[in-house]
Amino acid sequence: MGTRPVAVVSDLWRYPVASMGGERLRRAFLGPLGVQGDRRCMVADPSDGSPVIALRHPPLLAYRAWCEDAEGGDDVRVETPRGDVVTWDDPSLADGMRADLGRDEREPVELRRSPVGAHADQPVALLAEATIAQVSAWAGEDVDRRRFRPNVVIDAGDDPFPEDAWMGRRLVIGDGAEIEVVAPTRRSGVLSRDPDTAERDTRAHAALARERRNYAGACCRVVRPGWIAVGDPVRLGG
Repeated sequence: MGTRPVAVVSDLWRYPVASMGGERLRRAFLGPLGVQGDRRCMVADPSDGSPVIALRHPPLLAYRAWCEDAEGGDDVRVETPRGDVVTWDDPSLADGMRADLGRDEREPVELRRSPVGAHADQPVALLAEATIAQVSAWAGEDVDRRRFRPNVVIDAGDDPFPEDAWMGRRLVIGDGAEIEVVAPTRRSGVLSRDPDTAERDTRAHAALARERRNYAGACCRVVRPGWIAVGDPVRLGG
């Protein structure tokens, strides 16, 4: 391609279960619904079908999920906060999760699968390395990137928040996968949670609220599907 790269892919993440910790990838397939296998499972309240999310139930963040198939198939495994590894369909997972969330036996949780995913309209979370660095500087601490729950992390140089300049533009990644940068990402209280323990630390969230009204990164939609990988160049499209 003739245009000069504006960035390079530095990190890739997938979250097979919404609100749980995810898995770091070397390559991923971007389809119409985002990273293949991303957020295809969810924890729900069976009384009304509503999602049980980390914003209201932080202990979910201490669970970690991954796809056994590198291409994002249906075989999802989960590591519990106690270090047990179980399949997504294991009944013991729901029982242990209910207890971790402080719900009694009359308040079960239900483990569901979805062919669509949790963010069907703008399913790709884009974040720049310099954005993470700037939030860390404001917070006075090294903010773990997992707190931002990105899918595609890019190195676009030293200037923070390059995502802002790309709103409404398209980015071509690698051999032709293409995404459109749709909207800035407004950060929730999940940014204040340790991704391993779910313990609360508000420094990063408070700093971002003060400096940027909680906005960092961007939500994107997939325009052209394709494989992407760490090290791929990122070029401006239309």
